[in-house]
Amino acid sequence: MRSIGGTSLGSYPVGTRARVIVALIPCCLSIFIATLYLQVMAGPSSPCPPFTDAVMYLAAGERLNAGRDLYALHPGDRSVVILPEITTAPLLSPPPIAVLWRPIAVLPFGFALWIAACWVALLGTTFQLVLRAGLPGAVLASLLSPAIGEQLAAGNVAGFFPLLMVLAWRLRARPVAGAIVGLMASLKLTPGALGGWLVGTRRWSGVAAAVVAVGLLFVVSLIGSSPAAFVDYLRVATTAGPSTASLSGLTGLGWLSPCALVAGTLLAIGLGRWPRAAFIIAVVTSVLGTPSLYLSGWVAVLATLAPFTDRTSAHAKVIGHEG
Repeated sequence: MRSIGGTSLGSYPVGTRARVIVALIPCCLSIFIATLYLQVMAGPSSPCPPFTDAVMYLAAGERLNAGRDLYALHPGDRSVVILPEITTAPLLSPPPIAVLWRPIAVLPFGFALWIAACWVALLGTTFQLVLRAGLPGAVLASLLSPAIGEQLAAGNVAGFFPLLMVLAWRLRARPVAGAIVGLMASLKLTPGALGGWLVGTRRWSGVAAAVVAVGLLFVVSLIGSSPAAFVDYLRVATTAGPSTASLSGLTGLGWLSPCALVAGTLLAIGLGRWPRAAFIIAVVTSVLGTPSLYLSGWVAVLATLAPFTDRTSAHAKVIGHEG
């Protein structure tokens, strides 16, 4: 079949230029939405400063560097946005994210470097996925542009998750895929649902790497914080209320989000014969399974495009042979 710009006439869009333009559309839309968010945040009446979540991480790193409590504020600590209907703690993430921020908080350009990395990782992943997935990818990414824009304006660590999930899929034959899953699970817990995909597809070296990664990060975080920080986090995690956008918050059923996390992980294991389906279910579960779900959290759904960007996917006859 004749091709133009290296792309078959039987696929859409035709030509490299057209594909690049299509891939840029959701990226530009997301940047525009992020700019609007940042303008509102910078306003005098806004309760949230620009890059709210990154500021929260910065404050957590500063508290650890000063030898202060991680999950409580004291005089002299950097102020952060606290939602009392959810928790009075100044941090909802596990201690590893604060330990990661200890050196970043010391660097004079650390905060700016984090924000730049967030934007490059999230927008770069969006562009590459849409470039390879074509029009369906552009539609999904455009629908997710409000979430991407909010994530860009928040600076949350979850902004790196689409990239990490895509890497886990593309490196699925190697143990490093499990290490990536372990890293994400250590930072946000619910991406541990991808462990169901690893188990279901019998990537035992990946499963072992995930366990090792979690163990190493636990030890490093224990040294970089304290045993008391982990105890305090368990208290915060078990007493915090769900966000209004989560399954638990929408229904008033506090157990629904954790049950969705467990059920989705088990479903991913059961779908192990179909690696694409198992991966997609695991990714979606990592979003729906968190009780602290906000619009920005939906950016992880971008990673569901990863199984459809493999160069061999168009020629594969049996999904079960693709993994």
